[in-house]
Amino acid sequence: MCGICGILNFEKNNQVDPSLITRMSATLTHRGPGDAGDYVAGRVGLGHRRLSIIDIKGGHQPMKSDDRESLQVIVYNGEIYNYLTLRGQLKGLGHTFRTASDTEVLLAAYRQWGHACVDHLRGMFAFALWDEACQVLFLARDRMGIKPLYYYLGHAAFVFASEIRAILASSLVRSDLEKTALDAFLTLGYTPCPMTMFKGILKLMPGHAMTVEANGRVKTWAYWNFNQVAPTLLTFDDAVERLRELLRESVQMRLMSEVPLGVFLSGGLDSSAITAIMCRVSGQRVKTFSVGYEGDDGSSELPFARKIADLFGTEHHEFILKPYDFFDSIPQLVEMAEEPLLEIPAIPLYQISKMAKPYATVLLSGEGSDEVFGGYGLYQRMLAMERLGGIAKFFKLIPDSCLPGDKLKKYANWVSSSLSDRYRGTSCDLTERIKRSFYSPEFLKYTQENNYLDETFLRWFRDVEEQPPLSQLLYVDSKSWLPDDLLLKADKMTMAASIELRVPFLDHKIVEFASSLPTHFKIKNGEGKFILKKLMEKYLPKKIIYRKKMGFTVPTKRWFAGDLLEPAKDIVFSKRLMDTGWFQRKYLENMFDRHSKGKEDYSRRIFSLLVLYHWLEIYT
Repeated sequence: MCGICGILNFEKNNQVDPSLITRMSATLTHRGPGDAGDYVAGRVGLGHRRLSIIDIKGGHQPMKSDDRESLQVIVYNGEIYNYLTLRGQLKGLGHTFRTASDTEVLLAAYRQWGHACVDHLRGMFAFALWDEACQVLFLARDRMGIKPLYYYLGHAAFVFASEIRAILASSLVRSDLEKTALDAFLTLGYTPCPMTMFKGILKLMPGHAMTVEANGRVKTWAYWNFNQVAPTLLTFDDAVERLRELLRESVQMRLMSEVPLGVFLSGGLDSSAITAIMCRVSGQRVKTFSVGYEGDDGSSELPFARKIADLFGTEHHEFILKPYDFFDSIPQLVEMAEEPLLEIPAIPLYQISKMAKPYATVLLSGEGSDEVFGGYGLYQRMLAMERLGGIAKFFKLIPDSCLPGDKLKKYANWVSSSLSDRYRGTSCDLTERIKRSFYSPEFLKYTQENNYLDETFLRWFRDVEEQPPLSQLLYVDSKSWLPDDLLLKADKMTMAASIELRVPFLDHKIVEFASSLPTHFKIKNGEGKFILKKLMEKYLPKKIIYRKKMGFTVPTKRWFAGDLLEPAKDIVFSKRLMDTGWFQRKYLENMFDRHSKGKEDYSRRIFSLLVLYHWLEIYT
């Protein structure tokens, strides 16, 4: 895994200063501590930091094509899992190779197929390729958005990087707050593509590519989507068998490495499934890594992880997270994530990544299964509301004064007239009712006049408006929550520890297959991920398969009502946050009072305010 960065100046005589590329690249050292390189020629400069995994000796970047009359130079972050197949295909078409790296295969694929090279790739990637003859910079991001790619388009230059910190290090971009994105973060807990919290800095959307010409002309397009996959004609039993083949193949492909591998094991269905298959196909003793919590109140999954580790005879490692370790790690989380995230599990993920680093450089996880196969209980609750139809709309008439807690105010939004509105009401931490008391009148007015979220979600729902409700929900989560929250967290926290994370459930072949399945293959008789669970009955104990979903649960409800209550209040009521004028103090005081007395769980909102405080301190 790697970090990439670069600059393209639009003025012919404005040459890139090599020291800028060096400075940008240096901020990405954690993404690639093993090697560094740069290419600067006239008004283009490319930088690369490398975490060496494939062809350790021969995969140095930036990598140039051999043809000096038609020079291309590439910087690339990711893994092309089918690169050996592509290499053989390209050899048959007359290409020769001097290294054993997937980077050279990607470069040859561009020379053979041009922009369509992305259609041939199976993996996770973000890359930038400078075509000297055409004077064009070509950039692309993998289909599901596993790898990040940020950019800034100014009047005089285009700047890109794997992380925002490298763009800021170019000195061409200021670290200013994008106020519209602030509402998105507080509402959702993340900022959906293409916006970020930094004014002018955007994310290339998953499954998209773009060209930037030397004269400043930019074109962006989607090269892949899964909203129009034809329905399968397979029976349920045949579909189970096909999923077995695809999942086994996906795990097998993700074992390619010249460095040690392992797996994050929570003890839930998804990570246990990856562990079970990995143990079968690797032929080696698998390393597993789990996290638990001091003063366990039932939130820790360590007992389940130990059962799976014992079942498959893994080399098992555990990490225990304490309350103050968690609290003191919040500034570090914010600095590493760059984009503020309401992702409490990001902290244990970073800590366990650091613990795993001495034992493994590549780790697999079960990320993405819920969005692909319908694993969240939220989907079933929303489908239940769909069946209630017009009867439930009467709840909208209840005034705010009759709803004492935010949870009831939020439930009232579940009964909106459209699936899109209902999705917003249930998946968001803040709804319009809550904002009326949480936001100051001035900030509320601003958010209503600059509403980024309505169009964002309507755009995704329009893509699948003719499909069943469950298919719509899975699609929208896969386009927003998954890449902009879960995968961003996964990439930033693991790369901060110089760990490469691989996610077999998000192989695009599996995503396309899941999209082709009828909805009752995914949720049946109140059981989410039905087809995956039936498949895994051949591999795992039923007590693991059918137990309640937990994930990387962190006991913040208890911590913020106990040891961390006063430290959290000190930050939330600090001059830094209160002087922004964004919030109503009376609401915040009531929030802490209700949380400390156990009347309602405000741990997510408290955490979001702590994250916001530290983001403002670090980046503005």
